Amino acid sequence: MKPRQVEAFRGVMMAGGVTAAAEAMNVTQPAVSRLIRDLEDAVGMTLFERIGARLVPTIEATKLYGEVERLYLGLDQIAQAADDIRLHKNTVLRIGSVTSVVRPYLHRAIIDTVGERLDIPLVIDVENSRFIWDMVEQNRYDLGFVFSSPRMADKNAVLLHSASAVAAMHASHRLASRSVITPADLLDDRVLIPGRNSPLRLALDRAFSGEEHQPVSTMETSMLNCCYFAAAGMGVGIVDEISLRSAAADAVAIPFDPKIEVSYFAIRPAGAERIAVLDELIGRMQEYMKCQN
Repeated sequence: MKPRQVEAFRGVMMAGGVTAAAEAMNVTQPAVSRLIRDLEDAVGMTLFERIGARLVPTIEATKLYGEVERLYLGLDQIAQAADDIRLHKNTVLRIGSVTSVVRPYLHRAIIDTVGERLDIPLVIDVENSRFIWDMVEQNRYDLGFVFSSPRMADKNAVLLHSASAVAAMHASHRLASRSVITPADLLDDRVLIPGRNSPLRLALDRAFSGEEHQPVSTMETSMLNCCYFAAAGMGVGIVDEISLRSAAADAVAIPFDPKIEVSYFAIRPAGAERIAVLDELIGRMQEYMKCQN
């Protein structure tokens, strides 16, 4: 695999066609097509279906594009850092956050902490917890806000909020008047569950494994989507109240048994120097999330 092949692939995915990609790369259309074919040979996959004069991305191409964009994000960050050093700018603070705490918590904390301070350049990315952990460990994020379990936390992690999972559903649902929901109650419902990499999902799998039968239907999606679909009457979502508030979902929330602890942490790189504005940001996030009810 050669860099020029990856550049051509990214160009076609971004521009939506060979012609625009060729113009952006300042090469001919046949040259771009050849680079794409060479890349397909190198990775051993068909990346585009050729329909007439058009190239239509395959599922494999879409997945590969996500990884390529992360590579280019890293290159962009290096270029930005070089510019900052060359121009003697202040150090850019890079923050990664899971979607569930962006609105309203991180929005409010950033506004109240940074406000009109023009001397604090920021980069704020919204990613999944696993990616944020990796970026923090590699010192590519100065601060990360992640969804995790307490046993995954380390000495560089600060607990922001912890609560038990709830079963979220529309007010008209047959179980909406219950005081507690168990796995046995949900066998005849569509159960909305978070992705397989979520600590909550792992605990849910253990909870349902004790049942003789599994739910008749499931939908695996993001925590926020679980909240949206539960509020719309699509099923019962096993979620946390932070996600429910972030989604602004009008749903009934009932305690789930067995108890599953759901936690959010602020994480810093090992040995990271203390940065006052980040300490203040973490403190505000703790304050706002504790007052979430």
